[in-house]
Amino acid sequence: MNRMQFALILCAALFAQACTNQETASADRSTMNNTTATTNTSGVFPRGEKAPPDTFTGTVYVQPLAPKNANNNFSVASVTFEAGARAFWHSHPAGQTILVTAGRGLYQEKGKPVRPLNKGDVVLCDPDIEHWHGASPDSSLTHVVIT
Repeated sequence: MNRMQFALILCAALFAQACTNQETASADRSTMNNTTATTNTSGVFPRGEKAPPDTFTGTVYVQPLAPKNANNNFSVASVTFEAGARAFWHSHPAGQTILVTAGRGLYQEKGKPVRPLNKGDVVLCDPDIEHWHGASPDSSLTHVVIT
């Protein structure tokens, strides 16, 4: 098994665990006050820093999880979109994998219909495909991206 296969299997396992933890965290948060419950909007990873407006429209937060380095030719981040926020049209030379961990959103590839996104969905975007993704108008969206 090569490093890329191992990394993808590890990410899938972490994603499955994160979704399970999200269910537990949501139940636990129902007993907390609102200030505590909104500190971490994804329930899995910290919300991160506010993203630059030259890449997104609306309010978006990015939490880097694993940088591209000598051992990995990809990066991993958790991205949280407030309701209605989205990425501009863009593409990735090596493609992108999107793992939805919370909320509802939308995804579209150039020339194709808009696709709804829900917790647990996985999007495999091929290399150099123009696309956008973000939150639905009435819900936030958090996803992990492997780019």
